[in-house]
Amino acid sequence: MSGEGTGGVGGRHEVSLPAEAGSAARARRHVRHVLGHLLGHLLGGAAPGGSALVEAVVADAEVCVSELVTNAVLHAGTPLAVGVRLRGPDGGDGGRGPAGGDGQPAVRLEVRDGSAVPPQWVPRSLTASTGRGLALITALSAARGVEVRAGGKTVWCELSLTPRPAADLEGPDTLDAVQSVLAQEWSSVVAELQGEPSPAPDPPAPGPAGSAAADAEPIHLVGYPVELGVRMREHREAVLRELRLLTLTHAIADSATAALAAGIAELLSAEYAGHLSSASQLVLQALVDGEPSVDLHYPRLRDHQDLVEQWRRGLHDLERLSTGTALAPLTTPADVGRLGEWVLEEFTRQLEGRRPRPWSGTAG
Repeated sequence: MSGEGTGGVGGRHEVSLPAEAGSAARARRHVRHVLGHLLGHLLGGAAPGGSALVEAVVADAEVCVSELVTNAVLHAGTPLAVGVRLRGPDGGDGGRGPAGGDGQPAVRLEVRDGSAVPPQWVPRSLTASTGRGLALITALSAARGVEVRAGGKTVWCELSLTPRPAADLEGPDTLDAVQSVLAQEWSSVVAELQGEPSPAPDPPAPGPAGSAAADAEPIHLVGYPVELGVRMREHREAVLRELRLLTLTHAIADSATAALAAGIAELLSAEYAGHLSSASQLVLQALVDGEPSVDLHYPRLRDHQDLVEQWRRGLHDLERLSTGTALAPLTTPADVGRLGEWVLEEFTRQLEGRRPRPWSGTAG
């Protein structure tokens, strides 16, 4: 990965960054410096309000690159490179001027990392405390995507250089705008799910995949509460994100506590850091269809008992961590905790040969 480029208008300007908490701020400074120079020449005096347009584009670009870099640091964990360039009307880097995915002038931001796993877009409920970053990028950008290659990937977005309508100038971080973005993303996910065959049963939710036991009765979660299940996933993803940030910033001074946090993060990563499992897709489809509950089925694994016990210990350790003031955001909501306990209890009971018991709590 190269250092910051020095090309002219349309050239690629790139900076290499480590996978650490301060990289998002360094990426913002890089983007502001490069775009301030490029757009100042291109737009600053071109028309009335040109300077205001430059500032608006730079501010939007800072938001987008910050989210892209944060996701790369948290989920890829490898050195990364941030690139900035202007897009031409033919998709190239020069000619008659930059153009985005809709043929309009645009800035292209790219973040390249060493993980080939593409980012998984999971629409969030409006009560989720995390996951808004990609929604903001969607709202601010004319186009976005990911290019996977051998040894890593590039996640990119393009921002239009055409002034936005006055009604949009306050940005997408208002509740109404985020609701609109989420609605669009839900529609896209629904279309994708409806175009796919019904997913096959997954390995169990409470642990990483193992080898399936031949001819064994699957584990059944009967009447799984859809909305509450989505909230449980959101909470655990938020916990995973928080633990990774705490580790990156060395915010946990005690070595034993830091090791405990790292172990919980590893456990959660097995279930929540990759692609949506087929069980999660079934829950998502049920939510889209307005169903309050769904039956989930998991093949029984040879090492299931050990996996369940790992999750039981991990969730107990998480509650121990959350008793510290600095770690209070990790505290599990009571109803989410009850659902997690029911899932573990059902796996334990059925592994012992007892019959499934449907969820009897609230739907969330």
